[in-house]
Amino acid sequence: MIRKKIYIMTENGMKKGSLKSNHYFIYMVIVLMFVEILDTYSTTFPTAIPSKVIEEFLLPHHTLNVAQSIMAACISIATIGTYFVFLNQYLADKVGRKKILAFTVFGMGFSALLLFFSSSIIDYTIYLFMLFVFFSSDIWTIYINEEAPQDKRALWTNIVLMGGLVGAVLLIVFRAIFISETTTYWRGMTFPAIFIGIIMSIVILFTLKETSKFKEMKKNKGEKQQSTRTIIQNMKALFSGSNRKGFIAILIAGFIVTFNQVFNSMLEEFLFRSPYFTDDDATMILTIISAAVFIGYILTGIIADKKGRKVLFYVYAILQPISVIFVVIGANSPIGAIVIVALSAGVAYISGQSLSVLIRIVSLELVPTEIRGLGTGVKSLIAAFGMTLGLLFSSMTIYSLPFGELNLGITFILFSLPYLLIVPLIYFFLKETKDVDLSNVE
Repeated sequence: MIRKKIYIMTENGMKKGSLKSNHYFIYMVIVLMFVEILDTYSTTFPTAIPSKVIEEFLLPHHTLNVAQSIMAACISIATIGTYFVFLNQYLADKVGRKKILAFTVFGMGFSALLLFFSSSIIDYTIYLFMLFVFFSSDIWTIYINEEAPQDKRALWTNIVLMGGLVGAVLLIVFRAIFISETTTYWRGMTFPAIFIGIIMSIVILFTLKETSKFKEMKKNKGEKQQSTRTIIQNMKALFSGSNRKGFIAILIAGFIVTFNQVFNSMLEEFLFRSPYFTDDDATMILTIISAAVFIGYILTGIIADKKGRKVLFYVYAILQPISVIFVVIGANSPIGAIVIVALSAGVAYISGQSLSVLIRIVSLELVPTEIRGLGTGVKSLIAAFGMTLGLLFSSMTIYSLPFGELNLGITFILFSLPYLLIVPLIYFFLKETKDVDLSNVE
């Protein structure tokens, strides 16, 4: 049940009073849900079309393994765009959450528009690079965590994420319309991102308020001193606090999660090449995955606030590589292939996506308000390195393995195994953060 009034804590831990009405909080959550719908759709629609992009731009000139390798390399290059997320989140500490949120939302829509007009694999890579600049910024995550009640941060974060799964529904609907056994028009997949991005950027600029935590920080007496700090001084402060070991552990975990980006980026291509699946089967599996992730968000939100963040890190880190193995086995098995792959892919996505959410939440809970955007930016930058390196090495692995059409599936398995390292990492270096007051983080 939503509290009638939401109390915001000052930096010294004293209650300052009600800063956001119940009605505005609900409205803000709805707006952030639309942002997450756009974010989810912009993140996932490029993963639902690689087979069609490969067929249009690469297969006329290359063998299948070479084409898949080139596609992985192109996605790797595009992920360099996520390095600019660091700048977006750093600026969120300087000019405010609201302006940067509107900027990144518009950027997603504009990048999708450019993707619509791409005419070669080079164009596609450049415009996908631009999309990566914007859709990983996670400014909405800062918004909800700075406004939600202290004991409900994970729940409200996952509520927004659940609303954002409408983006996954849009993905399924538009894929069924534009990509099927009789239709192939992958450019149509850009339409939702274009329209939602442009409209929501205007809504944010004219209706959303700046977060109370950011305004409180600006009013703080120490703000004058803080504003004179250089980014290097802020970086030193980020890694010298009492939570530095836990923060470093979260950075490494984020690197590991994105290192297996090849699974998310090319699962559709993997299924399309299986003799046991059609385009319609792939769409059905994507539908099941979306439903599974929805359930995963609910469970993650409830358990993370009740039992803590750490236990979920252990469960998801173990489940992810196991489920990927079953996806690969199922896709190459004529008996029960769809059932095995759908269930296993659902668990794999629940594990990977939920780990990403936990990393977002915990990284915010370990960093003080005045450098929270910077901390989130560093987390995103490290994750971006993992994504780029993972896809680059994946491209080399797909090209080099001697197993022909099995190369992509074997690559999925090899790059999922590092997830197991997250278990000892979190156990030894991360303190539980479920009850942390964001105003008092040092």
